[in-house]
Amino acid sequence: MRDARKEILQHIHQGRLESAFALLVENDIVLEPQALESPIADCLQHAKTLKNAGNIRASIRYQRRATALTMLRNTGRFSGTVIPSAVLPEGYSGKIMLAWAEGDCIQGRTFLRSGDDWHREILRSFEAEVQDYGFENFQIAPKGGAFAHFQSDGTITFSGSSEAFGRCSREEALQLVQTAFPDRTVYWSETADLQN
Repeated sequence: MRDARKEILQHIHQGRLESAFALLVENDIVLEPQALESPIADCLQHAKTLKNAGNIRASIRYQRRATALTMLRNTGRFSGTVIPSAVLPEGYSGKIMLAWAEGDCIQGRTFLRSGDDWHREILRSFEAEVQDYGFENFQIAPKGGAFAHFQSDGTITFSGSSEAFGRCSREEALQLVQTAFPDRTVYWSETADLQN
């Protein structure tokens, strides 16, 4: 007979949280919050050690996994709501990408990401991010790109498009950023329409 609890903890240890959650649901198991304390602490310790060693990418992976495990501990659920809708660092000036993601545990929605010289790389980084949180069965589709710039007065402007994926939806981009920065003026500028 299979030991479902042991299998669940193995999936958690391997970072396959979607598989762990599926087994929890399939076997009608509720993990006590204490059962996740050690994996969360381990992830946070790995993140710190890797950061101190200069391996930032791996450190971030463990931080994300700890965030997803914390959601599972606190709510008993594992879903795409653990993934931030928009990632746009304060003061950023560069390319942004909208992407659609959906899967077994991700209710389909649009995400905004930034942080690379190429829109294609932003999309690849987003896929890695989703995997970092422990999702295994999902699809990502590009929804276009643009250029974002934080102005000196705090205003956030968008312009342009992606050569590879076309222009993203202005409305969706502005809404995602306005939600992330509710006290800022956010607008689309036609005059700074540069191909990125």
